[in-house]
Amino acid sequence: MKTKQAIPSKKISKDEFMAQEDSKQEEHKLSAKNLLWIGLGGIIGSGFFLASGLPISYAGPGVIFAYLLGGLLITQIAGALTSLSVNYPVTGSFKVYAEKILGSFMGFYVGWTFWIAAVLSIGSETIAMAIFSKLWFPNAPVWLLAIVYSTIVIAINAFGLKSFGKIETVMSFIKVSALVLFIIIGVAAMFGVFTTTHPVGIKTLLGNGGLFPKGLMGLLQSMLIVIFSYAGIGVVAMASSEVKDPRNDIPKAMLILLVVLVFLYVASILTVVSLTPWNTVSTGKSPFISALEAINIPFAASIMNAVVLVASFSVMTGTYYSAIVMLVALGNSHEAPAFVSKEGKNGVYYGSLIITAIGLVAIIIASYILPSKIYNYLISGSAYFSFFSLGIILVCFLLWRRTVSNQEIYKSPLAFGAPWSTVITLVTIFVLFIFSLGVPDQRMGFYFALGISVIICIAYLFMKRKP
Repeated sequence: MKTKQAIPSKKISKDEFMAQEDSKQEEHKLSAKNLLWIGLGGIIGSGFFLASGLPISYAGPGVIFAYLLGGLLITQIAGALTSLSVNYPVTGSFKVYAEKILGSFMGFYVGWTFWIAAVLSIGSETIAMAIFSKLWFPNAPVWLLAIVYSTIVIAINAFGLKSFGKIETVMSFIKVSALVLFIIIGVAAMFGVFTTTHPVGIKTLLGNGGLFPKGLMGLLQSMLIVIFSYAGIGVVAMASSEVKDPRNDIPKAMLILLVVLVFLYVASILTVVSLTPWNTVSTGKSPFISALEAINIPFAASIMNAVVLVASFSVMTGTYYSAIVMLVALGNSHEAPAFVSKEGKNGVYYGSLIITAIGLVAIIIASYILPSKIYNYLISGSAYFSFFSLGIILVCFLLWRRTVSNQEIYKSPLAFGAPWSTVITLVTIFVLFIFSLGVPDQRMGFYFALGISVIICIAYLFMKRKP
């Protein structure tokens, strides 16, 4: 009787084994294409589809210039962020930069304000989705719809980075395609292809007080929400530590992202204010849906409503991911409970996932208790935190340039004119912040952000007193 012989195993060297392990890890890394779609996914959401009603109501048709100015400012910020991210692709991104360049307190403050702003943003998206869903489910309570949508987004993030990248790509493609289609339909309506409920085009654009019905003040007051609609660009930096080739992929993704973003924002907002009178726009309904209702296309508004829901899902997913990454960075710095930075078997940080979920539930409860203007307050409060984070990025970039000017480093061409252009951008953001306080709803958001800031400062003092 012959005995079975063991199949000889092929021995591999340590170098070959490490190469195989690196290859496995590379499969879970993000490419420039993934980064681009994640960026679009983390930016274009209810902050644009629904909240764009706020800057339109402040500035009138001239809001298109606000989006152009916002694009110019965000280009400088993207240049600063790209330069830092390429040279230092670390988990936590600008939280780590603030800590290394400005000190431990600023790293602590930036990290927690970013996380809070992310939770506020996710909360505003869930409320926006509930508002949109009223078109189909008029009797469903806002809090119940918000819970359902939040549960789905949490589940998506629980599947890990690979699934997250694929889902974000699909959802981002849908909403970008929808915006392009919206622009095409709007232009066709202006050329008389569709029958409309009222005159459209130049008559609607200029027929209600002209291009700047509220003057320069209205334009400046609209900028807080306009810049907030761009602020999700930070999600690209948050994902920088998961990129295959940071030096090539991050600049490529950021450049294409900015070009696509500015075009879509300006062209689509111009279409909105050319199809519907600016003084009829509100945040109770998406301006895009209002614009489509002026065109007699069956189910057009309902289809756009579905697209807006996808957009909100996409932003919630991307923002939730960046919130988790920031919480992990805080945990790694011993500025958050240690369990938030413990990685699961599939690469998911369940501690951070759960803590962010708890924060989201708190926002939903607040929306149920204070339903009247909670959306406006959430948007404004989150926008002020975003303003601060963007300013810190610029300060870090300025100080970093001074210390590495003679070294071989990557400097993004998007930060053209630096350091003077960086200083001008900083001053502009401060001036816009002052003007934004003239709007009552935005002022309430500022008071909320200020109160949270005080709590964070007190928490830092207690943390430092611990042995």
